[in-house]
Amino acid sequence: MDIKAGKKFLKEKNYLEAEKIFLNLIKNNNDLLLSNFYLGGIYFELDNYDKSKLYYEKALELKKDSKEILISLAFLEQSYGKLASAKKIYERLIQLYPNHVESYYRLYLLNTKNLNPDQENLFHKLLEDKNISLHDKSLANFLISKINKQKGNYDSELNYLKKSQNYIFESNREFNLQSNFYYEKIISKKYNKIKFENIDKIKKDLKEYSPIFIIGLPRSGSTLVETLLSSNKSVIPIGENSIINMAILNQISNIIFMKNFDLKKFNLSLDCEKLSDYVYKKINQIEKLRTKNNLYFTDKTLVNFFNIEVILSIFPSAKFVHCYRNYKDAVIAIYQSLLPTLSWTHNLDDIIGYVDNYINTMNYFKLKYSDKIFDLKLEYMTESKKELNKELFDFCGINWDEKFLNFKEKNNLSIKTSSNVQLRDNINKYDYNKYSNYHFILEKYEKNFEWLSMKN
Repeated sequence: MDIKAGKKFLKEKNYLEAEKIFLNLIKNNNDLLLSNFYLGGIYFELDNYDKSKLYYEKALELKKDSKEILISLAFLEQSYGKLASAKKIYERLIQLYPNHVESYYRLYLLNTKNLNPDQENLFHKLLEDKNISLHDKSLANFLISKINKQKGNYDSELNYLKKSQNYIFESNREFNLQSNFYYEKIISKKYNKIKFENIDKIKKDLKEYSPIFIIGLPRSGSTLVETLLSSNKSVIPIGENSIINMAILNQISNIIFMKNFDLKKFNLSLDCEKLSDYVYKKINQIEKLRTKNNLYFTDKTLVNFFNIEVILSIFPSAKFVHCYRNYKDAVIAIYQSLLPTLSWTHNLDDIIGYVDNYINTMNYFKLKYSDKIFDLKLEYMTESKKELNKELFDFCGINWDEKFLNFKEKNNLSIKTSSNVQLRDNINKYDYNKYSNYHFILEKYEKNFEWLSMKN
């Protein structure tokens, strides 16, 4: 086994097999730099801070000025609330590489006050470089948009934001086009018409679990919910792992992405035996679930609202926490963020279409499985924390304690999303006027999408 095989397992998120390969390479003194670096990433995904830091630092000893290693180490520190340490690493990167735009971007995510308006000229200069990547073009335009936001120049802000989103989409165009096709033409049209085969051959072990799937749209409080629920030690957070999506695509991707694919003739049929085998293998890569001492876990793959029927076929005891907020605010919050891995978030047309499908899908499943779905509105959650959170825990069947709200006291808390810094501070009440200056960008959609005018 070599580096290539290890990388293949990493791509498949098969961390245990990848771990074996890289540890063996180190044992035999082969490919030490990459093996240590990849092990740092593996242990980060497996929520083992000490081992992740150990191997990143070993890799750094072999290449002290590596951008990739320093960025990864900084994000590890940031994810575990070691913000001062993360900031020092990002600042070190800027000293080493003054034109490394990602370092400025990461510093901005760490604290918006880290973005200096005087840096705008630097970002414009970087954009003049003919060799700049599409990804870096996106980051530079994004940061310029945020500087213009600070100045109150909303037209310029939106202009640069649009460029940023276009560049990030083009940086991974083929994947994004396939992903959008799947969401727009396949799962959003077939979620209630799936044919299940071999449903009697689902692994019995999976039926023992009581998973909690957190679903909805980005920027709607899902990270807060996951953090709260996993405050109870009997609940294991597995983050945005996309296990269910991957299990579905594992069966149909070779069909729907063929050049001669005929959408009109396509019926979504899933083999439950293969489905459960795939999920079982992925679940068993998570050490705390593999021991079977913990049967509760949270999955924060938000797109699972499309997969409710599939999930219940595998996990009959599953429950769903639906995080949502005012739809206008949700659309604008998504568009103003930079979410590179979500293909549909890079222009307003795609966002509006996705949200429309989301609303229709949720309306269908809330009628069909009303006892399985708990609606949790972000606005209410930030205003009546104790009462609503206790109701949430009761729904999930796990014990509630007021101390779960004290995120600052959790030294081992890992938060890997853009909500990282915010959640480590006090949870503020919802700001109903935060996006009011941007509502005008949605006016042209209001006549075709009634929900944009609703007070949900």
